[in-house]
Amino acid sequence: MKAIHEIVRDYTTGEADLEATNAALSEAGAGFSFRPGQNVITDEDRKQTVVGYYPEQASGYGLLDTGTGSMEKVKVAGGRLEYPVNQVQPDGGTNMAACVIICGKTYEVFGDTLGEVRPREEGKTVQKDVDMRRRMDLAGRQTEQTCRRGRFLVTYDEDGYAVKARRL
Repeated sequence: MKAIHEIVRDYTTGEADLEATNAALSEAGAGFSFRPGQNVITDEDRKQTVVGYYPEQASGYGLLDTGTGSMEKVKVAGGRLEYPVNQVQPDGGTNMAACVIICGKTYEVFGDTLGEVRPREEGKTVQKDVDMRRRMDLAGRQTEQTCRRGRFLVTYDEDGYAVKARRL
């Protein structure tokens, strides 16, 4: 069985049509499918789409993945989206992971600009949201947490309950 990323890549290159892609996504247990009119990349769109060696050479139509499963069709011109989809932090990271799959290539999105996908540490997964569970080991303390939404300073009361999470 193909991985979901491979199924989407084949769709963006034109190797699979919308119906075949939706069937493959269903078989892979993706939990989402492409809706006609919203995610359709036509043959005309593909003719206008090019990628090069560098991200700034990408132009045309691709699919934006922000982790919600909807994968919106977006237009790219000179390696830039029409609008920013996340905020770039001072350390170069983003407040939300996003990528564009265009003509079979995947680029990470930094604001409205496409860039190379940053390597992730193997085995290290990033939690989806701030962990607000009770933590007796952190009672009366503050700790920093990193999740997909960014970095947060979490304050715990004397009983170990998270009472406040502030974005850093």
